[in-house]
Amino acid sequence: MKKDKKNILILFLILMVIILTSYFLFVSGTTNKIKASLSKLSANVNEDVNASYYPVITMVINSSGQRLVNEDVAVTVIAESQYKIDKVYYSFDKETWYDDAFEANYGKEANIKLVFNESMDEKLYIKVENEKGYQSYVYETSIKIDKEKPKVKVSKKNYGINVTAEDNYGLSNVQFSYDGVNWDSEEISGTMVSMGKKDFDYSYVRVVDEAGNISDVKEVK
Repeated sequence: MKKDKKNILILFLILMVIILTSYFLFVSGTTNKIKASLSKLSANVNEDVNASYYPVITMVINSSGQRLVNEDVAVTVIAESQYKIDKVYYSFDKETWYDDAFEANYGKEANIKLVFNESMDEKLYIKVENEKGYQSYVYETSIKIDKEKPKVKVSKKNYGINVTAEDNYGLSNVQFSYDGVNWDSEEISGTMVSMGKKDFDYSYVRVVDEAGNISDVKEVK
C-alpha cells in the first residue's frame, strides 16, 4: 500500500511539472521569446513578450509570380500590427539586411512596395518591424530578372551558315527572316548553342532567350 502511495505521489509531481512547463511555454509567451531568440528576428525580447506584440506579414504579392522575366519586379508586402509598422527589411542571404524604408510610418496596417530592377536570380527574404522594435517572421520569395540580350554570331560556311549563340540564363529559340520583319523560329536550349544550316537562303538571324530578350539582328552577307 505504501509503495502504491509513493508511485501515485511521483506521478502527481511529474504531472504538475508538465502542466507548469506547458503554461510557461504556451501561455505566458515564453514560446515566442524562444522562437525569436533562436531566429534572431526580434530587436526587443523580454520576459513579458506576447504574440500580439509582433507584426505579421499577411500577404506578399510578387509581380513576376517568381518566374524569370525581363522587366522590373515589384514585391508588395502587406502587414499588420497592434503598433505602428515603421520599417521593412529585405535580404538575399538572411545575413545582410537592407532597410528600404528607414523610419517610414505605415500605421498599423502597412502596404509596402519594393521594386527590383537589376538582373538577378536570388531568393528574397522580407521582414517588417514595428515602432516597439518587434519584428515579424521572415517571408521568402524569389526574384528572377534577366535584362541582358543574348549574343549571336553568324558566319558563312560553304553553302550554308554557322550560328553561335550565348546567354547568361538560357536560350529559347533562334529566328530566321527574309525581310527582317517576319520571322521563322526554331527551338533551342542551354546557355550556349552552335549550329550549322545548309542551303540557307534567309537574310537575317537573331536569337531569343528564356526571359524574352532579343539579340541584335545579324545580316547574312
